[in-house]
Amino acid sequence: MKTTLRIAKIELSQLFYSPVAWIVLIVLIVQSGWQYHSMLERIYQANEMGQGIPGVTSRIFTGFRSLFPQMQEYLYLYIPLLTMGLISRETNSGSIKLLYSSPIKVSEIILGKYLAIMGYCLLLISVLLGLGVLTLFTVKNAEFSLVLSGIIGLYMLICAYAAIGLFMSSLTTYQVVAAISTLVVLAALNFIGGLWQDIAFVRDITYFLSMSGRVEESINGLLSSGDIFYFIIVIILFLGLTYLKLQFERETLSKASKAIRYMGFIATMLIIGYVSALPQFILYKDMTANKDRTLTAASQKIITQFQEPVQVTTYVNLLDDNYHSGVPSGHNSDKKRFDMYLRYMPYLKMDYVYYWDHVANDRIYKENPGLNDEQIARKMAKINKLPFDMFLTPKQIREKIDLSTERNRFLRVLTYKDKSAYLRVYDDLFKHPNEKETSAAFKRLLVDAPVVGFVGGHNERSIERSGDRDYQVATTEIAFRYALVNQGFDVRSIELKQPLGPKSVDILVIADPMVSFSTSELQHLQQFIEHGGNMMILGEPENRNYINPILGLLNIEMDNGMLVQQSKNYDRDFILANVSKSNWLGTIGESNFLGKDSILVSMPSAASLTVLPNSPFEVKPLLVTQAANTWLQGGFKFDRTQVLVDPRSNVEKKSFPIAMTLTREVKHKQQRILVVGDADFINNAELIRQSPRTSNFSVMTDLFRWFSNDQFPINTNRPEPTDVVKVTANQLNYIRWGWLVLLPIGIAGAVTTFLIRRKRR
Repeated sequence: MKTTLRIAKIELSQLFYSPVAWIVLIVLIVQSGWQYHSMLERIYQANEMGQGIPGVTSRIFTGFRSLFPQMQEYLYLYIPLLTMGLISRETNSGSIKLLYSSPIKVSEIILGKYLAIMGYCLLLISVLLGLGVLTLFTVKNAEFSLVLSGIIGLYMLICAYAAIGLFMSSLTTYQVVAAISTLVVLAALNFIGGLWQDIAFVRDITYFLSMSGRVEESINGLLSSGDIFYFIIVIILFLGLTYLKLQFERETLSKASKAIRYMGFIATMLIIGYVSALPQFILYKDMTANKDRTLTAASQKIITQFQEPVQVTTYVNLLDDNYHSGVPSGHNSDKKRFDMYLRYMPYLKMDYVYYWDHVANDRIYKENPGLNDEQIARKMAKINKLPFDMFLTPKQIREKIDLSTERNRFLRVLTYKDKSAYLRVYDDLFKHPNEKETSAAFKRLLVDAPVVGFVGGHNERSIERSGDRDYQVATTEIAFRYALVNQGFDVRSIELKQPLGPKSVDILVIADPMVSFSTSELQHLQQFIEHGGNMMILGEPENRNYINPILGLLNIEMDNGMLVQQSKNYDRDFILANVSKSNWLGTIGESNFLGKDSILVSMPSAASLTVLPNSPFEVKPLLVTQAANTWLQGGFKFDRTQVLVDPRSNVEKKSFPIAMTLTREVKHKQQRILVVGDADFINNAELIRQSPRTSNFSVMTDLFRWFSNDQFPINTNRPEPTDVVKVTANQLNYIRWGWLVLLPIGIAGAVTTFLIRRKRR
């Protein structure tokens, strides 16, 4: 060991006697400092504009085009300059023969030189560590553990680069050739993960060998034994190859014998690497403050209940826009979407079924005029270099599963014991399901999904139509990730012609009937209420005569007239209601939107509600009007050309309840009913409204969570980050001049003086 350390000391001193090492250090200081200062300055400017951006540590170090990802792109350029002469210099000068003839072992030579370059790499990484320490003074509640995680990953990456550079240096006597060869190998290891991904066995090997993306998880705050072992194995692999190369120069062996030893060593390391990468053997450490890289407690509680492996079958339609997510070449990338789940269920089974069938997408047919589905499918298979016979025909796929109700879109079917659940892709920016949707699908395999029944037969709002006044977006739209069907609920249309069974529906919704209920229907509804059924009743002011007989069963009445609100930008019957925070917290519970300064719910053409005497329910107003500018006006039609004048005196101004919760105990269970004097607040138009910014969607989601006793949707909310910028303009100038000017100039001056004096001596 003493010999190894001595060689390391000599090699490190030679490294610092060369101006190359100092130039690389100064360049890294300037590059990293410039990126850091630029990110910090932009966040400071946004903060001064009143935006108050949280999560500053992540934005500076791990976000898009931030410090660590940028440094990762530059690091592979530095290492070849440092490693190109480690062994080639000895070979070129002939001093390697002296080392061979000395009592020094080859392993000591290699380890000594590698320890030297590791020491220098530690100096390089200390530059980034210095910026992390600086963040403790520029960011309040900075996530230093997140910074440390990224630094560990980057250091492991540099050490792997150094091992590769050391090996390439042993192959040639020319330092420039060694440097170029190192760059080529590093580029190959970064791109090899995309090669031969359509061949199952080769796919796993090339994906394991790929360096691309190996540091992303640690940069984002997650340390995994799989990634750490990968870098250790790469380091051992190339140090071992270097040892064999130098050792063979001292021995007389046939080429076949050398090849067998090389191949045996490489195969051994690949096997160890493959085993260490298996999900059941990987350990994780989440370094983020809010554990952002780990499933939430709610999801973990679900996943740990599975006693057998879950089967995930992905159905890929070649004619669907999302087919590329499931093609064989993308299997490894696709499986990464389940990484957080594989930690807790490593034996998750994933399978793929390929087919072609008609899709509800006019684009593909417009782009291929005159071609039928099969002809287009053959064309797509040829373009993607896929054998056409791997895709099932429409008849063959329908014998397995009927996907017509899913519009033949990209679909995953989760199966556990005798239950199954759908996991879809969505028509938004992110496409694939997040933790909320994925955990909801897993939970459906363990519990019975709550059934939401929408009463029909009286011109109610439709759950199948996409018109402005209907409810498809909120309920059954499979391409909208927040629709009830994607959040764990079963949604169906029902009628009240027959009595509702005790378990036929969990939440009954009556949405703005425009025809009176028959006597028998009211009787069936009365029975449902008496048995403790949960209900949501929504009505419009102009349909008061049809909704009041239903509300009368609950001792509630919709007031005559329509609420109006003074506004500069919107019609007088467009009501912006407020959430009663105290009643919400006492009834619905904690919600992620309650912390906002202004919580508004848009409710076009709303009516107020009145509780009749002798109500058996505990009634609480949930959504109320703004007392200062909203009042009840008789009639449903008014002259919009006339100026709206508030007829009330200041004493008469009050809030009107628009939505009420009714609760009581029935058969040892709390009955939950919601009555709303507006049926538009969850319609298609209001849920996608951009102006004004409202909380309709969040309110609707939490209401159904309340109805389902917190079963669905899954609560995957995390605490808001608390790290905010606290730097001042003067401090930014100090950082700019100190880190980008004084520090590099100081190092350059000191090194120049040192090297000149050494040369004179």
